[in-house]
Formats: sequence, structure tokens, C-alpha cells
Amino acid sequence: MSHHRTPLGSTFLISIRESFIALLPFILAASFISLILALFEVASVKDPLLIQITHWLGLFSFQLSQLFPLLALISLSFHFAKHLHLSAMVVCALALSSLLALHIPTFNNGSNTNYITTLLGDPRAVILPILAAYLLRPLTAINAWKLVTGKLLSSYLKQHLNSLIPTLVCFVLLLVAGALMTLVATWTLAPLIETFSNEDLSAQLFVRTLLTHLFWAIGVHGDNAYLLLTGMENGAQLLAPQLTTGQFINLFVIFGGSGATLSLLIAIFIGTSDPTSRRLAKIAAPFALFNINEILIYGLPIVFNPRLLVPFIAAPLVNFLIAYAAIATGYFSFNGHPFPWITPPLLNAYIASGNISTALLQVGLILVSTCIYLPFVKRLTLMPERHDVDKELVKRIQLNDDIGRVIERQYLQKQSESLRAEIDLEKTIKDVLSGDLQLHYQPKLSLETNQVVGFEALLRIIDDAGTIKGPYFVEAFQRAGYSHIIDRFVIDTVAEDIASWEQEGFNPKISINLDPNNITDPQLLGTLIDRLGSYGPRIEIEILESAFMLELDRIENSMARLKALGFSFLLDDFGTGFSSLSLLSRIKVDGIKLDRSILENANELKGRILYRQTCYLCRSLGFNLIAEGVETAEQADFVKASGVQYVQGWLYAKALPAAQAKAFSLSRKPSS
Repeated sequence: MSHHRTPLGSTFLISIRESFIALLPFILAASFISLILALFEVASVKDPLLIQITHWLGLFSFQLSQLFPLLALISLSFHFAKHLHLSAMVVCALALSSLLALHIPTFNNGSNTNYITTLLGDPRAVILPILAAYLLRPLTAINAWKLVTGKLLSSYLKQHLNSLIPTLVCFVLLLVAGALMTLVATWTLAPLIETFSNEDLSAQLFVRTLLTHLFWAIGVHGDNAYLLLTGMENGAQLLAPQLTTGQFINLFVIFGGSGATLSLLIAIFIGTSDPTSRRLAKIAAPFALFNINEILIYGLPIVFNPRLLVPFIAAPLVNFLIAYAAIATGYFSFNGHPFPWITPPLLNAYIASGNISTALLQVGLILVSTCIYLPFVKRLTLMPERHDVDKELVKRIQLNDDIGRVIERQYLQKQSESLRAEIDLEKTIKDVLSGDLQLHYQPKLSLETNQVVGFEALLRIIDDAGTIKGPYFVEAFQRAGYSHIIDRFVIDTVAEDIASWEQEGFNPKISINLDPNNITDPQLLGTLIDRLGSYGPRIEIEILESAFMLELDRIENSMARLKALGFSFLLDDFGTGFSSLSLLSRIKVDGIKLDRSILENANELKGRILYRQTCYLCRSLGFNLIAEGVETAEQADFVKASGVQYVQGWLYAKALPAAQAKAFSLSRKPSS
């Protein structure tokens, strides 16, 4: 059962870990500045310039610490949004705006323009982005709230448009949740604080240790939050002769920083082989010696990490109880010498007491805390199946991100291609309008008689310079949905040329190419019948096999109407793309045109075998065969030997204007 619950927990932990790892450069910089300030304090600098620098660094360090909750809010928003497949901007805006709204003063409290400086100390600053992400995710899945469902818009644009209603609802829910947190905290903590203030000093210190570490566990500076919450500062009170409570905490409870993380470092070095944890521990070690441990707290992280929260809280509490009991025996004495909070363990013990026994007590506490951390650190690395799930989750998240980027990139590419196509189409239309669009006729000859038996009508355009060009524009017109315009031009021009030839006593068969999509169009079908219906027995319509693949029933209905008027049909470009042999048994065409590409392959043995077998199959099924692209006498002999009856190609003639086509046809007739 736990295996099925792992992905959700892993998503949470991965998001937390990445959120605070992203802040490591900031944490390192802030820690380094804190270390410099502490060293200046120990050195008691007298130089006026150094004093000014120290003052400036102190103010800068304070401002950095104030900025950290905002950076944490942004980072948490981004990483939770990424792993839950949400908009990072929406999650961040929700978390920040709800936090601001919760701190806006009421009219009764008067105007407070500095409330932003106080809201960043609110523990909810690190809770709201997580809550926003987990609330927004199910809300965005509600289909009824989606404003855009079409496929024409960018997925990125569609995502944000569809986030409108869920965002508004989530904002309201966050305000309610934030207000409830305040009420719960007030109801539960106020009585505790009142009771707590009346307890003896040891109990107050124990509760303070517990609360500060609970705050650290959710990413909030523990001491600052404690003072903000209780308004109590008991660090200067004497717990034992010449030992203040503040010194007691620094000496025996939080060596290495909050959580007694010096012991965590030791546990990592001796209890794990995980390279990432060990590398981070090496980076953190120099700072931890001076009791600066933000790198561990936010880098591992410890924040929101259920795997390390128990020892992080338990170790300082156990240290407190042992040290308090030891000092209560009266065995340990202190001399009252002050020491800075950055003084390394053992050294601070010797300064405060002047004897080795206090330092040995620290060593014992460090060992106890290390023992507390060690099983949790080992468990952290003795969970290969959990680690594998984490890695698989990261892969899935990365895959989803990659797919999202590809989809968006493809959309943008399509938009770019569409724009280019529109520009090209506009240019093509101008070329067609400025040029002379014509029909030329390529002769089709019988291999048996060597005479012309018909023509294929082919589009040509003559530009301003008189250059004849092929129908390069047809594909652009088809993509733009203008193919019916071209087809009407072909139908009208063929009708005019046939009528003209008929008056001259010349009555050839004409093959025309039509867009497969237009064969089933009632309007174009009507135009075809009106203009060429009376010449039906002399008209062949060439259809690509792709048309039969898509709409065989509709194509056959249109073919039946035209066959009733005498039209015949040819399967065009057979052998290109994929040719379905099963299609040959179903379609009702009169002949098949073999594409020039399979004839070109006949230069090799396998190509010749394929060509011959294709011809044999088609003839066995009762189809006439027309070979396209015959350019040499050898090819003509080969296709004739393969059973082909009719040929087209440059060996005989290119596509010719109507008058030249007629002349060519007449020239091939035997002299009487």
C-alpha cells in the first residue's frame, strides 16, 4: 500500500528540496556575510572605515534576512507549480496576493504603509504557496470552469485563460485558510503563552527550544518567529551561577546551529554514501563550525522534510534535558566570560568555564545527538525503492515538461509556418494573377501502334519574362482551401479546348487531374457535369489512391454518377507513398498509371522484378496500364515487355499548348 502513496509524497519532497536548493546561492552569500560580521565583532575593530563597513554589512545582512521569506515563497511557488503541472506565475501570484490581503490593516486600525515588512515574518509565507498549488490543481481539472476548449489557441495561452475561474476560487479559499490559521493559532497559543509565562525558567527554555525548532521546520527563522509570537526574550536570565540562558542554549543545545546540526554533519559523513548529501555536508561544514547552518536546513532540506524533522527537533530537546540535569548537579562551574555566538563548540565551552569537563560534556552531547540522527540518515539512504520512485517521478515530470515544451514549440512552429504559408500564398496568388495560366497537353501513346490515343491536361503558368513554369502553386492553393478555383479553371479550359477541337474535327480523349477532396463536393461535381457531361466518353479523371483510402464510399458514389455519363477513371501515381494491394480489389477504375519513381528503380534487378510483377498483378485484375516518365528507348522497350499498353514521357513529348498538341497527334498518324 505504501508503494501507491509514494508518488504524492515524493512530489512534495522533490518540490521542497528543489525549492530550497535553488536558494543555496542566496543562503551561502547571507551565511558568508554573517560570518564576516561575527569575525569583525570578535576582533572588536577600531578603524573608522572598518566600523562603517561593518555597519553597512549589518544593515545589508538584516535586509537579506528580511528578503528570504519572499524568495522562499517565489521558489516554492515555481517548483510546486512545475511538479504539479500548473502555471508558476499563477501560483506565485496567488500566494503573494493572499499573504498581502491577510495583512492589509482595517479602517479601525488606521493606515499602515509599512505592513509589508511585517508580513514577511509571517510563517504563512512558506505555507501559502504550497497550499495554493495543491488547491489550484483540482480546481483547474473542473471542465465546467474552462473558458477555452478549442485547439486553435496556444496551449500556454489556453492554460492561463482557463485558470481565471480556478484562480479566483483558489484566492478566496486561501484567504479563508489563512484566516483560519490565525484563529487556530490565537485560540491554541494564547492560553499556552499565558501559562508558559508563569512557569519556571527551565520549562520556558524547554518550550522555547521546542517552538523555535518547529518554526525552523516549516522554513521560518525560529528565534525571530518565537519573539514575534510571544514577545518574550529570556536569553539574559541566569540559569546557573554566571551562566545565562542564552549561553546555555549556545553551549549545550544547538551547537552547529539550530537542530544541533553539527551532529547531523557527523552522521552524514559516517552514515551515508549518498554523494549529494556528502557534497552538501562538505560545503556546510566550515559554516557549521561557526554555528551557521542555513545551508543544511535549506539545502538538504530539513524544512518540511518528514525524514529529518524528528531528529532535528528531538536532538536539541534531548541535549537540553541532559545538560540541564548535569548542570543541576553543581559539578560544572562557569566564569561568566562572554563569547560570541559564532564561537566553535569546545572552544566556547572552555572560554565559558575555563575547564575541560565542560568541553567533555559537549563532546558527550554531540555523540548523543549523532546517535539520534544516525538511524534517520541511514534510513534516508537505505530506501533504494523510494529513491528509485523519486528518480522515476523526476523523469516523468521532466518528460511532461519536455512534452509541454515540444507541444508549445510545435504550436509556435505551426503558427510560423502558417504565417509563412499565408505570405507565400499571397505572393503565389499575385504571380498567378500577373502571369498567364494555361493548360498544356502531354500526349499519351499506344505502344502497339505508336500513335497518340489521348492527352493529359497539365497546368502551366507563363510569367512576365515568358518562362513556362510547372504548377508549383497547386499545393499552396490546396493548403489554403482554394483548390476548387484551380479545378474549375481546368474544367472550363478543357471544355473550351474540346469544343474548339471538335469544330476542327479533332476528338481526342482528355485526362484531367482534380483535387480528391473536390470529387465529392456537390458544387464542383455539378460544374463538372454541366461543362463536360456531354463529352463524358472522352473524359478520363485521374484520382490519387489517397482519396480512396479516406472516403471510398463517397468517392464511389460520385464516380457512379459520372460513369453513367460515360466518364472513365484512372488511379494516378500508383507506386508512390504506400500502395495498398487490397485497394486494387475494391476500387472501380478503368486503368492504372504507374508512377515514374518505380520505373526509375527498374535500373536494378529487384526494381525490374517489382515493376514486372506489379504490371502482371494489375493486368490480371483487368486494369489498363499507363507508364509515366518514359524518357529512353530502353525504358519504352522494358515497359512494353512488362505488359504496359500506354506511355507518357519526354521520349515522346512534353506537355504542349493545345495547337501544338493537336499537331503532334496528327504527325503520329500513318500517312494514307
